[in-house]
Amino acid sequence: MDDSASATPSAAPIRLVTFDLYDTLIELQPTRWDRLGGVLSSLAIPHDTSRLMTGDLIAEDYWTETNTERPNRDRPVKEQRTIRTEYLRRWLATADVVVGDDVMAKIYDRYRAEYETQVRQAVPGIVEGYRVYEEVIPVMRRLKAAGILRAVISNADEDVTEFCRRLAFADEMDLIVTSATEGWEKPDVRVYQVTLERLGVRPEAAIHVGDQPRSDVVGALDTGMRAALLDRYRRHDRPAHRVPTVASLDALVDMVLAERAQGAPVGS
Repeated sequence: MDDSASATPSAAPIRLVTFDLYDTLIELQPTRWDRLGGVLSSLAIPHDTSRLMTGDLIAEDYWTETNTERPNRDRPVKEQRTIRTEYLRRWLATADVVVGDDVMAKIYDRYRAEYETQVRQAVPGIVEGYRVYEEVIPVMRRLKAAGILRAVISNADEDVTEFCRRLAFADEMDLIVTSATEGWEKPDVRVYQVTLERLGVRPEAAIHVGDQPRSDVVGALDTGMRAALLDRYRRHDRPAHRVPTVASLDALVDMVLAERAQGAPVGS
């Protein structure tokens, strides 16, 4: 495990681990930055894919900001396109790719079309363009064996329960919570609170892990939970974050089980 900061001691042993869904349990294939790089190549636009990978964080922060103000799915179609275009523009700017409006419109259309193509493709192990990280099932079973509850908390435009079922890990979860069905988007504490209430777990006895500091880390800490930042691709400035940073879910489970073995005080 790679820790960017010392964890605040918990007031209770961990009884529940909650997981972000996208880029935590599942990932687009190919990745967003590879897809965008392919679009730029198709338009003969010079770029550095490694910079697109790190710059993806800036674009995701912008998406979180707009989605927090008002769920993007609830906005008019024209406004959604404006936000998505700005998302791409900010992303490209991180890699010093600056284009005019006409070219930006082409990038947008090709990027969306490429995504739709991936969704429709029938590829073994891929559902709507997504694959499950190989560690997910073993990690969930390690937690279950230790008597620790497992839940998904996802910002999504529709209930992700069936989606998780198709990806063959829904049965490993004690609860799946989707923002669209609850009415609150991470980092709103209410979406975390409803998860805790349904599973009968106090905030201090739970930890949330995800790849987004602004939605996953902020939301969990504001709820009184612990949090860990998942950084599979080493894109984050680790010293800038006040929670443990892990490179894998296995590392997170190692941390949780090690703390339980040391005998955290009972209080849940």
